[in-house]
Amino acid sequence: MVAAHPGTVAAVGADALAAGGKRLRPTLTFLSSPVRAEPPVVEGVAVELVHMATLIHDDIVDGAHVRRGRAAAWTQHGSDAAKAAGDHLFAAAFASLAARGSHEQVGALADASLALARGEAMQRLQRHDPSTTVDAYLERCALKTGSLFAAACVLGGGSGEFGRLVGIAFQIVDDVLDCSGETVETGKIPGTDLRDGTPTLPLLLAAREDEVVRAALAGGPLEGTLVRVAATGALERSLEVALDYAARARASLDGSVRREELEALADAVVERNR
Repeated sequence: MVAAHPGTVAAVGADALAAGGKRLRPTLTFLSSPVRAEPPVVEGVAVELVHMATLIHDDIVDGAHVRRGRAAAWTQHGSDAAKAAGDHLFAAAFASLAARGSHEQVGALADASLALARGEAMQRLQRHDPSTTVDAYLERCALKTGSLFAAACVLGGGSGEFGRLVGIAFQIVDDVLDCSGETVETGKIPGTDLRDGTPTLPLLLAAREDEVVRAALAGGPLEGTLVRVAATGALERSLEVALDYAARARASLDGSVRREELEALADAVVERNR
């Protein structure tokens, strides 16, 4: 699908595909589908293409040089080509789903895409603001991550609420790993959120107790800040919040045909740091 129109844009898209990833969103689509139904291949592809498009665009906006341990698309091909590739992936996602899916499915993916844009705008407004509330952070997680997880489940025929809750848990753990230096899991250079001034849960909790962390998040000196974040216990407290969201996700699965598999996925999302 990505290679259907050869050229620079297709090459950038192919690079993004080759970078790999956990493919959690299409996995959710498959696990949310009826057992005897035709596998939701197109739906899973569509949701992953949207995810890939957002990563390419986010890297341009953030000026991020590394994605999944590889050079970000814009650093290899230029911003214009990367933007076009992201747009191409968005278009390919909706074209494939419109050709095979229902109006309701297209609407669900469109709503998720709008939520992603709102979440990105919210992140821009919260940048370098250590006074960001935890509720505002969680709302951003629901928009930027939870919305597409929810759409993945809905496209398979399952519970959007399960996906939303798992997505929030996933994002919290990602933010913890960014503070603890786990590049393999996040695909980013450790400390990216702090350098970008992105207020994540561990940074916000630590900033409440440590003025050095608060100043760093606001745009001040960064040296030694991540060590101070860990010393406040903010990483452990953030993981407790993630575990709570995962538990709420599991509790929402009453009647799901693949409940055991979905529960295992929810557990795996929060166990990445262990």
